[in-house]
Amino acid sequence: MPNDETDNSPGMLFDSVFKTATQKAGHLMVAVIEQMFHVKAELVDLKEIERIANERYLIIDGDTRTTISKRFTDSCFKIGGKYYHIECQSTQDGSILFRLVEYNLRIAIDNARLTDSKSSILVELPSSGLINLRAPSISPKFSQKEIIYRYSDQEIVMPVPVMNIRAFSADEIFSNGLFFLIPFYSIRFENRLKRISRKPSKKLSKKRIEKIKASNKAEYDRIYSELKNCYDRFMKACETKVLSEDDTRNLAELSRIVLNYVTRKLDPDLKGRMVTLLGGQIIELRQDIWFKDGFRQGEKKGEKKYERNHISDMLRRGKTPEEIADFCAYPIDLVKEIQEELLSKVK
Repeated sequence: MPNDETDNSPGMLFDSVFKTATQKAGHLMVAVIEQMFHVKAELVDLKEIERIANERYLIIDGDTRTTISKRFTDSCFKIGGKYYHIECQSTQDGSILFRLVEYNLRIAIDNARLTDSKSSILVELPSSGLINLRAPSISPKFSQKEIIYRYSDQEIVMPVPVMNIRAFSADEIFSNGLFFLIPFYSIRFENRLKRISRKPSKKLSKKRIEKIKASNKAEYDRIYSELKNCYDRFMKACETKVLSEDDTRNLAELSRIVLNYVTRKLDPDLKGRMVTLLGGQIIELRQDIWFKDGFRQGEKKGEKKYERNHISDMLRRGKTPEEIADFCAYPIDLVKEIQEELLSKVK
């Protein structure tokens, strides 16, 4: 089976952000589901939303290392008696469909039931959708993939709607309440930021180099302005109580992680200026909440908790402690400590 979770670092990072968003702000996925499947969650349904989480741990002993694999289904929601399963896609090779099939079958089996006649069982597959993070900017807002189930000469074609978030403007995100997409908003600028981060060849004339620098600065200013507009509206949603402070803090922290990645090749000063669009606002929110609750050490505790969750997630995906420490600059002793904790839980 093709594996969607390769060693591609941005894919890992985006998957981790998506998983964290569903855990911390899963209720914001309702607006995404409504858009994807053309349904409307009634007030009574909103009160009964259930996030289905099935977890299994597996220890794999190889010739050279012991790894922890955790298969999870943490983005399945039950709304109004129906199951909806959403995953994110950061590659365009179609391998995510294999993961959808695997998870869908597990969800269906977990919720299968005997019929009244007791002579048959009903196995209901969830409605599945994808959030495409890196579709070309010219893509339509929605496209479709298919999963074909075949038995003998019969076929069941399951449509999989795909939401291409780069096709959604900031206006469309806010007017439709698609706040769940905010952490991934900056991905649309990834290629543009890469282009302006390239240094002009020294072989070019001085005049040509100056022209390229001026063009890059103008492009940087345009991107900065678009990001500022989005993040200002995001903070306004918190000030007007459209978003709770908890949701704002969680989404802002996840947004900063993604923004940190897509700006990684920029000049440090330019990157710092862009990331600060979120940085100062996050710190202010943290202080307001934690001082109010009397937790003056909350910021440090929150950062440590995120580090531990991030390390745990990568260990479960099969990364070695050495790989994690090298890529993320976490202390190797901390990574090994968390690995031991995970191993002890499944023995």
